[in-house]
Parts: sequence; C-alpha cells; structure tokens
Amino acid sequence: MKTKMLRPAMNAIVIGTLLMTMGLNVYAQRGQGRPGQPMLIQENRPQREHFIPNLSPEQQTQIQELRTKHLKEVTPLRNELNEKRARLQTLQSAEKPDMNAINKTIDEMAQIKANIIKKKAAHRAEISSLLTDDQRVEFSARRAGGSKKMEHRGHNKQERMGNCPYMQ
Repeated sequence: MKTKMLRPAMNAIVIGTLLMTMGLNVYAQRGQGRPGQPMLIQENRPQREHFIPNLSPEQQTQIQELRTKHLKEVTPLRNELNEKRARLQTLQSAEKPDMNAINKTIDEMAQIKANIIKKKAAHRAEISSLLTDDQRVEFSARRAGGSKKMEHRGHNKQERMGNCPYMQ
C-alpha cells in the first residue's frame, strides 16, 4: 500500500528534476562569438567606438574607413599565412620531412607575420593621429593593459585581439 502512495510523489520528483535539467541546458547554451558570452549580450553589445571615449561622428567615420582599408590589406596576408601553416603541417607530417622546404616555409611565414605587424603598427598610428590627447591616452592604455592581462591568462591571439577591435 505504501508503494502505491509513494509513486505519485516520486513521479512528481522525477518530472520536476527533468524539467529543471532541461531548463539549465537551455540556459547554458551559448551564442557564437566571444567565448562565455550569450548571444543576447552579443547582439546588444555597444558599438566598437565604446573603446575610445567621446568620439565625434566624424572620428567614428574616419576610423571605420581606416579599419576597412586595413582589413582589405591584412586579410590576404592572413589567408596566405594560413596557407603556409597548412603547407608546413603537410611538410612536417611527411614520412621523410624535407628540412629545406620546412625551413623555407617557416621563413616565409615569419616574413608574412612581420608584414602584418608592420601594417597593424601603421594602422594604430593612423587612428592615433585622429584622436585628442585624452582619447589617445585611453586608446593606448586599453590596448597595452588588456593585451597583457589576456596573455597571462593563456588565451589565444584571437581572444587577446578582442580587447581592441580596431586592430583586427
């Protein structure tokens, strides 16, 4: 007789537990983009200008134009670098690796990386030239401080670059 009375209570507990588990699963789902950030926050995230305080509409337009120009220059280099990485992986995984080809590919990758870094430096200088002294201080401080903090946490380059959208 006791088991018949306990059955409805146990069913209610099981159903409640399942509902709670399903609810937590849905809540735990993350959107694409920055790790650990739900999609809703991503969509409502302030515009990139938020990284530099008090930008005028003219400054915003100029910075966006510079960013577009920079991405057009750097994207082909990044693509080429990715191709070299793939080539290096193929060379290194060969049964008898050709060290001359491996070293040549590494040198080519280093040259591409140097070009990307030089273009980033020029891009930062162009942006900096558009800013007031206060804005320039904030721009430099956020880039330097944020990057170092993320490096010490062991995050990858893509996540570190998230601190300064103008450098991507």
